[in-house]
Amino acid sequence: MTPDDTIRSSPVKFGALHFATVGALVLGIIFLACWLLIFTPVTATHAFIALFTTAEMTSFAALVQGLGWSLLFGAWVGFLIAIIHKFVASIWAR
Repeated sequence: MTPDDTIRSSPVKFGALHFATVGALVLGIIFLACWLLIFTPVTATHAFIALFTTAEMTSFAALVQGLGWSLLFGAWVGFLIAIIHKFVASIWAR
């Protein structure tokens, strides 16, 4: 076993910033996909867009405002997941 193998097999610790970034990116991508789908006959995306903006659904303002709020909300959810993950991991480690 080489030192490189030891480094690769060691567990990776994720911090709150990591979870917040992932949460923001995921919700941002979902919002963007739903906004693009608004121009198709799919109507299921309207409710998700309405969570983050009150602007006209097909407008550029809806895209900018909704994307901004979805990124912020995703970061907040990711941060909460990090806190809960750390708490649960400490309980399971006992």
